[in-house]
Amino acid sequence: MTQGHPSAFPTNGQPPVPGYGPPVGHPGYPVQPGPYPGGPGQPVPYPSGPGQPGFGPYAPQPPPAPAPKSRRGLWIGVGVGVLALTLCAGTAAGVGIGLSRRGEEPPKAAAAANGVTVTQQELDELLNRHGKALADKDLKGYLAPFDPTRKDLIASQTQLFKNLGKLPLAVGRYGTVAQQGRTSDSFGRGVTFQLDVSFVHQFDGYDLTPVAEWYRWTVVKESRDAPIKVTAVTGAPAALGDSKTVYYPGPWDKWPDIHVERTAHTLVITDARMASAARRYAPVAEAAVRDDLAAWQTGGATANTPKGFVIALVKGKKDLGSLYRINKEKTTESGISIGMISAVKGDIDIGGSRIVIDVADQGFFAPGDKTGPREIFRHELAHSLVASLEDADKQDFFAGIENWIVEGFAEYLAHRGEPLRASGRTAQARALLRSGDWDGKLPDNFDWSVSEERLSFHYWLGHAAMTYLADKYGEQQLFQFVVARYQGATAEQACQRVLGVPLAQFQSAWSTYVRAQAR
Repeated sequence: MTQGHPSAFPTNGQPPVPGYGPPVGHPGYPVQPGPYPGGPGQPVPYPSGPGQPGFGPYAPQPPPAPAPKSRRGLWIGVGVGVLALTLCAGTAAGVGIGLSRRGEEPPKAAAAANGVTVTQQELDELLNRHGKALADKDLKGYLAPFDPTRKDLIASQTQLFKNLGKLPLAVGRYGTVAQQGRTSDSFGRGVTFQLDVSFVHQFDGYDLTPVAEWYRWTVVKESRDAPIKVTAVTGAPAALGDSKTVYYPGPWDKWPDIHVERTAHTLVITDARMASAARRYAPVAEAAVRDDLAAWQTGGATANTPKGFVIALVKGKKDLGSLYRINKEKTTESGISIGMISAVKGDIDIGGSRIVIDVADQGFFAPGDKTGPREIFRHELAHSLVASLEDADKQDFFAGIENWIVEGFAEYLAHRGEPLRASGRTAQARALLRSGDWDGKLPDNFDWSVSEERLSFHYWLGHAAMTYLADKYGEQQLFQFVVARYQGATAEQACQRVLGVPLAQFQSAWSTYVRAQAR
């Protein structure tokens, strides 16, 4: 599942909210038996907002199919995506659109004499100092906004500062997004309000553009001459989508101490207690990146894609569902690729992605299994590879890219070099085909999301569609077809432009190919 993508929009991955995934996120492959959670959903273009579904368990019939991988990545939510994109424009400049310019209006006489007011200028200056302290590695300056009497808060922010210091930040700044509550009182009473703050950041060599995680700060000014103090910090709530928060918590927030492994193309982040797992799987992830990039280059694709990928490893579904998101639903996938909405206005809607993989999932990480880890890394990386190609303005906001393309492409790269019959899903697919209970059509996104018992079968159908396309028209046409669809051509238009046939003709020939697999 890639969002697998959690994607931001509901396109091919995960829900839109600042996030990205099939339709806003890509959850990863679920454990056996079950589909990967990968799925459709895509990020909402900047400045709109960011959401992807995954595989649900399929019907119990032997032999069991492999665990689902992940949903596509734009999982955070369509509504949130819209909000995010609208607000992120201000975030990128360090000025929240949702905040009024209170300091620009002349205060009333009573407020001038006795009032308590927090102006937008004061907040901007505070956040600018906060970001500068991070860049200067100045812990004292970084902690300055936080109430020193809140020992737990100071401890958590100190840990956050140290964790961020271990990461290759090319950009790290803070800006206001929105505010709730009174920021002024004419009678001299203190004010307390909620301030949503964006942490705009970019990992050097991994993100194509800066992206943003949203925090919610509780801000207090007790009297006219008192300093502004932050008394609590949590994730900013998402308005809509599959996540309760907007790209929060990152590994740097979640774990008191992080461990970082770097390879030529990966940045692998884990809880420090999982350092051995990071060292074990970083080479596997690197090999998967090289495989996917080699396929991309062989396919002749020239579109701009990331050259590096950020991967977090966790143990268990609880952690999988609470990294870069707080999942509202039960987490069943094994991995996910979450598309991150760009925090700057430009040609790229998804500035980067965050892959999370559950290394405790026995469907892919059973003792002695060398193919399972390679498969899930390749699958999630495939989602992240093409996430930045998506042009949200040209996609159907509600339907998004077809899951058979999103997940089929990821499955194709996960198994590239192997015949279709080698897929762990083939045996179950053959049994279903032989039963005659299939209409011969490509599964649409509605069928994909409501037929959990056929989730694995739908993954297999997508895989079969990509395999047939490559066998019939050539691998270069496969990549060109996928790029065309991501960049805004409809499936019909992509078929006509790249393959030279109508979609109906492609589907008819593919259906014959699929039925032949049941023999």
